[in-house]
Amino acid sequence: MADLSVEYTDIQKGVGLMLGWGRDPDDWTTIQDSDFALVLASGLRKFYGVYDWSFLKPRYTVTTSAPHSTGTIAVASGTVTGSGTPNFPTASADYWLVVSGKRYEVTAYTDSTHLTIADTSLSVGAGSSYSLTRYKYTLPSGFGGFIGPLTYAPNQSDYYRPVEMVDDYTIRALYMTNVLDNATEIVKASVIPKSFTATLGQQWELHTWPASSSAMDLTGNYRVVPNDLDAVNKYPLGGAQHGNTILYSVLSEAETRLWDNTSVSYGSRFQECLQMSIAYDQRQGAPETLGVMQFPGSSGLSVRGSLAQEIALYEGHESSIV
Repeated sequence: MADLSVEYTDIQKGVGLMLGWGRDPDDWTTIQDSDFALVLASGLRKFYGVYDWSFLKPRYTVTTSAPHSTGTIAVASGTVTGSGTPNFPTASADYWLVVSGKRYEVTAYTDSTHLTIADTSLSVGAGSSYSLTRYKYTLPSGFGGFIGPLTYAPNQSDYYRPVEMVDDYTIRALYMTNVLDNATEIVKASVIPKSFTATLGQQWELHTWPASSSAMDLTGNYRVVPNDLDAVNKYPLGGAQHGNTILYSVLSEAETRLWDNTSVSYGSRFQECLQMSIAYDQRQGAPETLGVMQFPGSSGLSVRGSLAQEIALYEGHESSIV
């Protein structure tokens, strides 16, 4: 990048120079490589966790899926067999199988004409109509939870309400009923942990109620769980504005853990840079105006302007807010 962003190799050089390893990581020992990975992860965790950064709360849009009912099916012993080119979605395990108004959990997609459901007692004759309605959506890696409700896209929200975030029990209890089975909007949603796989780490999924009736866009802000850096994923979150803060966060960890010379305090430099980073982040999120607030009584005091300007208007004259 052409800007002043700090990247992985910049941090490597900084730590190497500070500890006397040299600026070229190719000359480091295996132990030094391991030590660098240790202080890098620790320094990043310190920076990301020291403040509620706005850049760790980006938007994310979930695009819901329309129901699928192509062809017909037969069901026996937990196996769903489609005919007439059903082309079952590959994500069918995220759908309910709806037959005769009842929902059945799909546990596996076998191929475009075969699915497995949890209920092995269901028997449905060949040529039966059906519907697959989606209610589960896998969330991105690094997902740390939604902040507030989800909203529909402007062109889809003439009368839809924001989607309320609730707990898992509420969603499961609602699916025990047939309320809103014919609704055209998703009303509630819950974030559920997926079964843990050590090779993938913790993943999450969004469960909606009711299941989606069309392709819609649901958008909300979520908390990011940051990843570590390496030679490929080399840029930390936050951008160039926080470059020095990130660098000194890592150097302060190297100073604490690996260096026995305390004549220079990188921890102090980190604190200085941190104050500037927080001030910048607060300006990024500050509204341009507070509007007008009229106080009761005859004081004649109203407030306008911005958080950054801190200006008050008293009987037509501007003065600083202290």
